[in-house]
Amino acid sequence: MAQDPLGLTRAQFNGDPRGVDPVAETFDKRKTVDQTQLGLVAEQRLGAAGRVQLLVYGGHRSTEQFQAIPVATQANALHPGGVIQLARDYRGVDLRWTVAGTVAQQPLSLVAGLNHDTLDEERIGRQNFVGSTLGVMGALRRDENNRARNFDQFLQLGWQPLRGLNVNAGVRHSSIRFVSTDHYIVGSNPDDNGAVRHGATLPVPGLLYTPDSGQRLYATAGRGFETPTLNELAYRSDGRTGLNLALKASRSDNAEIGLKARSATWGEFKLAWFGVRTRDEIVTLSNVGGRSTFTNAGQSNRRGLEASWALALAADIELRAACTHVDARYRDAFATCASTPCATPNLIIPAGNRIPGVARDSAYAGIAWTPDQGWRRGIEARASSRVLAGRRNRLDPLLNNRQDR
Repeated sequence: MAQDPLGLTRAQFNGDPRGVDPVAETFDKRKTVDQTQLGLVAEQRLGAAGRVQLLVYGGHRSTEQFQAIPVATQANALHPGGVIQLARDYRGVDLRWTVAGTVAQQPLSLVAGLNHDTLDEERIGRQNFVGSTLGVMGALRRDENNRARNFDQFLQLGWQPLRGLNVNAGVRHSSIRFVSTDHYIVGSNPDDNGAVRHGATLPVPGLLYTPDSGQRLYATAGRGFETPTLNELAYRSDGRTGLNLALKASRSDNAEIGLKARSATWGEFKLAWFGVRTRDEIVTLSNVGGRSTFTNAGQSNRRGLEASWALALAADIELRAACTHVDARYRDAFATCASTPCATPNLIIPAGNRIPGVARDSAYAGIAWTPDQGWRRGIEARASSRVLAGRRNRLDPLLNNRQDR
C-alpha cells in the first residue's frame, strides 16, 4: 500500500517542500495494488535460415485507491465517487516469422508477424465516506466493464545492397477498439454504453552506413500512433458519466540522424539530432484531488541534440558522460481548465509555449567499477535546467525568462 501526499501549491511548497496537502490526511488518501503475471516463449527453427517464435502471456492486476474528493462534490448524482476499485485481466499473443536469404546476391532479412492483446477491466466507483466518517468505503456510484483490444500486423525488411550500407524498412498496421458496458443506471445517472475504434498504418524507413568498423552513420524516419489509455478515458471534465470516448489518438512524425564512433584510445562517442511533430497531443485538462481528465491539444514540436561518451579503462573502470538539449513547444494554441469543475475549458494556452515537465538542458557524468562478478560501485552526478510545472509559462514573461536561463 502507498500513501499519496498530493501535489503542493506554490505557497505550500515555499512553506514546506516536504509537506503534505492537509486534504490528503483528511481523506487518508492511499492506494493498494496487487499483480500476477505469467508468460511463455516458444521458438522453432525452420531449416538453416528461418525460425518461428510464439509468445503468450496473461495476468491480473487489482487496484484500490482512496482519493481526496470533497463530500459536497460527490453529492452530484452523476459523480462516480472518491474510491476507485479496478480488477483487470490482460492477455496476449505475439507470433513472428524470421527468415534470412539473399536478393541480387546481397544479404536480406525479413520479419513478419501478428500481435493481439486484450484487457478486460471491471471499474467500480464508491463514495469515500460514510456519514461523517471520511476515508472509508461508502455507497456504490459507478459499475462498468471496459474492454480494450488490439490487433496488429507488421513486416520488417533489412537489406545490404552495398558493402557497408544497410537499408531497413518496416510497416505496421494497428487497430485498437475500446468498448464500455454500463451496469450502474440509477435515477438521473444514464446508460453510458459506448465504443470507439482507432487505427493507423505506420511506415518506418532507415539507412545505416558503416565506412569502417569504428564508425556508423544512420538516418531514420517514421510515424507514431498513441491511443488514449483506459485511465485517460476514465473521466470527463464536465462531470458527465461514462468514458471520455471523444478523446482522440495522437499521431506523430519522427526523424533522427546520428553518428556513432569507437576508438580504442578515446572510447565510444554518440551524437544524434532528433525531431518529433505530434498532432492531437494528449494533455491533462484538469487535475483535482488526484483525479485527472484529458483532452487533445493540437500540434507540438520536439527537437533536440544528444551526445554521449564512454571510455573503458583498466581494472574494470568505466567513465561515462552525456548531455541533451530539447526544445519542446506547442505549435497550436488550445484551451484548458484553469479550475474545476470545468464544463468548458476557459484558459487559452498560446502557441509557442514550452511543454511542461521537459528540461531544456540536462547533463550526466559518472565513473563506475563494473567487474564481471561480485559487487559493482559507482559515483555519478546529474544536472538539469529548470522544469516548468505548468503549460501557461508565457503568461508571466518574468517567470518565463527566469526559467529559460
